Amino acid sequence: MTKSALQIARAAYQPKLPKALKGAVKVKEGEATQSVADQEEIKKLFPNTYGMPLIQFVEGEAAEYPAINVGVILSGGQAPGGHNVISGLFDGIKKLNPDSKLYGFILGPGGLVDHHYMELTADIID
Repeated sequence: MTKSALQIARAAYQPKLPKALKGAVKVKEGEATQSVADQEEIKKLFPNTYGMPLIQFVEGEAAEYPAINVGVILSGGQAPGGHNVISGLFDGIKKLNPDSKLYGFILGPGGLVDHHYMELTADIID
């Protein structure tokens, strides 16, 4: 398969990531948040979220993950971003464990019902 210059550039592109997201990550909870004024009134308006802790993503320790099988289904027709989601899932599960596999269900939810799927390999994703 011949790739266009755009395909080659897209495959070479590496988005800039914060240092904390370049390797193992863990969540660090900080102090509870609060409004500058009218704390009790705002707490009543947002009872489920008021006072939640400040969250930071910090460098964590590397871990080993078992290989997993992941299925992906898109429905509702073609839409921008679908390939990005699928390639992101592929890259993510392969980074956690290279033996993990991603399967795509052909023709959306009908593929799940009819057991019509295929493994999405690196060649297909590219």
